[in-house]
Amino acid sequence: MKTMFCCLKNCLNGVLPPQTVQIRREHDPIQLDTSHMGHEVVVIKGGQRACGSGGVIANTPLLQSKSYFEVKLQQGGQWSVGLATQQADLNESKGGFDKETWCLTSDNVVYHNAKPLHKLEKKPEVNETIEIDPAALGKLETAVSSTLVNNSGIPQEGDTIGVAYDHVELNFYLNGTNLNVPILNVRGTVFPCLFVDDGAILDIVLDNFSYSLPPGFERILIEQSLL
Repeated sequence: MKTMFCCLKNCLNGVLPPQTVQIRREHDPIQLDTSHMGHEVVVIKGGQRACGSGGVIANTPLLQSKSYFEVKLQQGGQWSVGLATQQADLNESKGGFDKETWCLTSDNVVYHNAKPLHKLEKKPEVNETIEIDPAALGKLETAVSSTLVNNSGIPQEGDTIGVAYDHVELNFYLNGTNLNVPILNVRGTVFPCLFVDDGAILDIVLDNFSYSLPPGFERILIEQSLL
């Protein structure tokens, strides 16, 4: 009970009082769907944040030809990010472990139906001594923020995972870089899905993305806007 209280405290983070966590914002129709989530999942921040334990899907399927969304890893723990049908078991603590989910997990493995499809490999660190021209230090300081972006190939707390789906391949991006772990043969009508456990907090980002979209992709469109 104490662990769950701590998780909820971090998840709420002063965003909304507990009694309003189920309220939806009519002007932002695409969000996490509180009618399709696990029994121990908490959805707040206007339907954009998930914590607790279990899975939740978005309320809009990916119907357009090329869809993209992002997930911010606000707090580490056990998490899964990807796609799911409405038949997925959202009371599971991990995604990708039934035939209705296709997910990248915090184990750095891509799963579908409990089968590992890809494993992320950490990029080797480069240990070199680089001589820097003192005249270039000013430019270096202005660019220091870009060097802080995680480019290890392994997702960490604070990173952004991009998810792109074109009905042929499902691809994952880490801070704007393609992880090159495509999933083929995604079946059925699928929705964005998040799974959390062990203190993980995830935010789904559906617009105003942190990174450039892959060529030809766009934010998720609701069915009416496809007409």
